[in-house]
Order: sequence, then structure tokens, then C-alpha cells
Amino acid sequence: MAQVRFNTAIENGKIKIKIPQEEYLNKIKTSADKIGDAHLLSEADIQLLALALELKTQGEHPEIITDDYSIQNVAKQNNIEFYALATFGIRRLLEWMRYCPACHKEYPINSSFSTCQICGTKLKRKPKRTTKK
Repeated sequence: MAQVRFNTAIENGKIKIKIPQEEYLNKIKTSADKIGDAHLLSEADIQLLALALELKTQGEHPEIITDDYSIQNVAKQNNIEFYALATFGIRRLLEWMRYCPACHKEYPINSSFSTCQICGTKLKRKPKRTTKK
């Protein structure tokens, strides 16, 4: 029954299936890399954000509903509106850094290392700085 309703909604134009343009996918990937959330986003997350950005540039007002902080963070970075359901959501844009909790060596957020190259401890991430946006 749900499949019939879904197909009917597509046929009536109430649901449209759209894939974002490559340009917007690249913008979202670059933005996510810059603030350190790229490795936490799935391909579906990236496509969702890219589609919202594309629609926004076309004069639409897309709104993403998610409790995923990484999606919220990248959305905030790109001035895409979002709403949280079960959480308070993020209040400020977060830029992340990776560090070793044992020897305190810092690593770039996009570093391929998962353990400290000095002492072997598993790396963690924390906000580098917070800014209002």
C-alpha cells in the first residue's frame, strides 16, 4: 500500500527525484573538508546537502530536518536552514582538529592517521574554534 502511494505521489508531481549537479557536490565536499566533517558524512548526506545548496541558489528555501551534527555543521557553513528533531542542534559553526590525548600532538583534520605517530595512542577530535555564523 505504501509503495502505491509513493508511486502515485511521483506520478502526480508531489514527489520529485533529483540528483544534485556535480558543481554543488564539489562545493559541499570542499566545505566539509574545510571544517573537518567530511569523513563523517555518507554519500547520501553529501547529496542531500548538495541538493539543498543547489535549490537555495535557484531561489528556493530548502530546510533539512536532521539530528546529525555533521550535517547541521556543513549546512550552517553553507547557510542552509536546518531543524533538529530530538536534539537541540548545533548553535555555532564548529571547525575540528585531531589530536593525541596522551602526548597532545595535533594533526590536520584530514590526516589519514588514526593513531598518533609519536606514541601510538588513538587520535580524537575536538572543536578547534567556534564562530557565530
